[in-house]
Order: sequence, then structure tokens, then C-alpha cells
Amino acid sequence: MYSKTSKSKGNILIVDDTPDNLRLLSEMLSKQGYSVRSAISGTAAFMAINTRCPDLILLDINMPQLDGYAVCQQIKASQNTCDIPVLFLSAYSEAIDKVKAFQVGGLDYITKPFQVEEVLARVNTHLTLSRTQKELQKAKLDALRALEQEKELNRLKSEFISLVTHDFHTPLVSIQGYISLLRQNSSGLAIETQHRYFNKMESSVDHLMYLLEQVLLIGKSESGKLQSYPTHFNLKELCHEVIESLQLQNNLRSIEFSYTGSDRAVELDPVLIRQILINLLTNATKYSPEERPIYLMIEHREDAIALQVEDQGIGIPLEEQAHLFELFHRCSNVQSIRGSGLGLAVVKTCVDALDGQIKIKSQVGAGTTVTVTLPV
Repeated sequence: MYSKTSKSKGNILIVDDTPDNLRLLSEMLSKQGYSVRSAISGTAAFMAINTRCPDLILLDINMPQLDGYAVCQQIKASQNTCDIPVLFLSAYSEAIDKVKAFQVGGLDYITKPFQVEEVLARVNTHLTLSRTQKELQKAKLDALRALEQEKELNRLKSEFISLVTHDFHTPLVSIQGYISLLRQNSSGLAIETQHRYFNKMESSVDHLMYLLEQVLLIGKSESGKLQSYPTHFNLKELCHEVIESLQLQNNLRSIEFSYTGSDRAVELDPVLIRQILINLLTNATKYSPEERPIYLMIEHREDAIALQVEDQGIGIPLEEQAHLFELFHRCSNVQSIRGSGLGLAVVKTCVDALDGQIKIKSQVGAGTTVTVTLPV
């Protein structure tokens, strides 16, 4: 039986094997704005609970087959229902084992014949206590989550400060040093030496710009402001541009490029695609021996672009692969190889912005293959 109002004060399940008691309590509570369901046995009560968890249960003690104590004990034994307040119903003339009632999880009891004021007062009190307890539990969980977020934020801040003081500081010192040398000896330096100094400074500036772009991109993503701006462009040409730029920075490092499928223009965000290519190829170059080539393979399908970068480098320890996309994470086997720990986090951010997928297959000492699939 269901009684509903437009704004229910709470969902109550009444369990009693006496129809008159069910009817009396249902009418009493429905008039006060409660949504009421009734069950005539313990078995029927479990069916009602499985259909929808009530906010409170009024449970008769003396029922055939399963008595109220057994029903309450089973309710409290389940993780899904253990928090539901249970109030026992008992005739004034019946002996109630109060110790047992509380031991099996009952919170209170109401005696028959029912007094309207008593029933309403006890129901309201325990519903209020239950809701307050749930609110406190939620507040506790929210506070714990906020604390964890604050700890993570502090960790990221610390990592960022470390990045700024080291990765930003190093190229700035380099630039400052070359400027000082040029100022002191500009007239006495050979043209070739001056060009070399300028190239070094330009390389340091490029590195700073690269780091700054990574930090800004991550910042946009964290604040929810990173968006994709699709436009038509030639993906093969963009790949060649990125490869040539990286080869100039890495002494013509061998990057073998293959492109299969359609040559038609793609409609994606070229800025995000460039970031994916630069970071994957930079990582592959950084963490593999110079004599071993890097492979970039593009497959232009009808509905997707498959982009794969493969190296024969140091590989990634299996136990650390779950953390690869975390900000500032660097694997334990990179040793003294310089890096910011931003590369794969940036790649994942860009791939997500393009509604794509990324998979990494790696083995220590054998190399790493990263596959990015982007819908077109």
C-alpha cells in the first residue's frame, strides 16, 4: 500500500502482521505528510526494502516465521540498509526484551494501543536524528575530500616552485652568462663564436617558451578553460614541421615518419595536435639512445586519426605506468635526464580536449609505444 503527498516528509515502511495496525498507522502518518508503505511479514518487508530503501521502519516484534528481532538483525547486517532507523512495535501487554531489541539494532519502541502524539513525536525525532547524522557524515566526507584536495594542491604548488626554480632558472642563467660574455668581449669574439652564443641563447629561450606553454595549457585545463578550436589543416605537413624543428634542436636526431591513408585535410585543433606531437617526440628523443631512431606513424582512417610514437629507449617500470599522466610525475629510472614531468600530462590534457584516447605500452630496457586515437 502506498500513500503519497506532493511533498513527503519522509518514506516510512510499516511491518506488522495485523491489517488493522497497518491501516491505523498508515492513516496516522499519511495525514502528517509522510509517504507510507506497508508489509505484512518479514519477507514482504525485505522485498519492499529492496524496491526502495525507506527513511525509517516501524517493525512489529511478534510476527510468525520471522519475528521483529530477526528482521531487524538482517537489516542491520546489510551495508545497504544498516543505517535505516528501526523502531519496534509492541503491545502494552506483551513482554519486550529491551536489551535484545537494542542489541539487534533497534533505536526505540512504541507500545500499542498507539497514541497519535507519541507515534508522531518518536517518528519525527528519529527521522531528524537520522538526517542530521547523514548530513554530518556527508560534511565529514566533504571535509576529508577538501583536505585531500588541499594536500594535492600544496604538493602541486611545491612541484611547480621546484620547476620554476630549476627548469626556468637554468636557461635564464645560461642566457645571462652568454649576454655577459658578449658584452665584455663583443669586439674580440670571432663571428662564429658570437653565432654560437646567440644560438645557445635562442635555444634557452625556446626551452623557456616551451615550459611556459606547458604550464599555461595545464592551467587552462585545471580551470576548465581549455577548449578545442577545430580548423582544416594538412596533418602530414604539420608532422614534417614538428620533426624538422625537433631535429634542429637535437642535432638532426633520426625520426622516421610514415603516413598512411587519406591525404585530405583534417578538422582538428592544430595547436593541440602540435602539443601532442612535440611532447611525445621530445620524450622519445630524451629517453632513448642517440643511435636508435624514433618512429612516428600516422594512419588517417575514415573516422579517426591514429598517431603512434615508438622508441627503443629506457622504458617505463610497470608499477609506475598508472601514474604517467599525473602532473610532475617522473619515473624512477630517468636518473639525471632533465625533464619537468609535464609532458605526458600535457598530452593527456590535449587528447581529452579532442575527445580522443591514449594508450601506452612499455617495457624497461626495450622501449615505449604511445598510441593516440582521435575521432575526425
